[in-house]
Amino acid sequence: MLSMSLNSRELIIGVLLGLVGLLAWWYSTQLVLEPEAISAGKRKPDYVVEDLVGVTMDEQGRPDRTLQTPQLRHFPDDDSIELDEPHLQIFNDTAPPWHIRSERGWVSADGEELLMQGRVRAERKSTADLEPMTLMTSEMLLLPDMDYAETDRYTELDRGEDWAGANDGMQIWFAEPMRMRMFGRTRIRFATTDD
Repeated sequence: MLSMSLNSRELIIGVLLGLVGLLAWWYSTQLVLEPEAISAGKRKPDYVVEDLVGVTMDEQGRPDRTLQTPQLRHFPDDDSIELDEPHLQIFNDTAPPWHIRSERGWVSADGEELLMQGRVRAERKSTADLEPMTLMTSEMLLLPDMDYAETDRYTELDRGEDWAGANDGMQIWFAEPMRMRMFGRTRIRFATTDD
């Protein structure tokens, strides 16, 4: 019978070599990407629409909203839609329409949410009774069926000579009477008139 005895130095070297081998095996398995992992990084649309103009009508058959985009891409994995340079127009019976533009957009699978991203700008022109209004932020979630939008990003609002800036975003209801709530540190400048 062969007897083998290991001293402590040989035992430590053996354990370290075993750990290095296990670490090398684990690292090599991390470098091999499965085909699913490769394709998950790059989503592919199942269809693309160029120069889209969509119109939603109200109960009386009048335009309620329009959505324009140079390119729409639909993704079958989550049924969502991506938009390039979307332009949403929200009509109102008693005020000029709102024009909301951004660099990119995303529409949820159920079509209830529109996320506008990158230099979002919402504008309403003036009338004899209303000052022009411009709202600027970097991201805005719109719920078009509710005439509602919100953001948690810095937001600026210009209305004629008046100005407001909110650090932590705002909520806005576009239907008349239009109202909004601003969050976080908010600075407001009201222009005064001499009467």
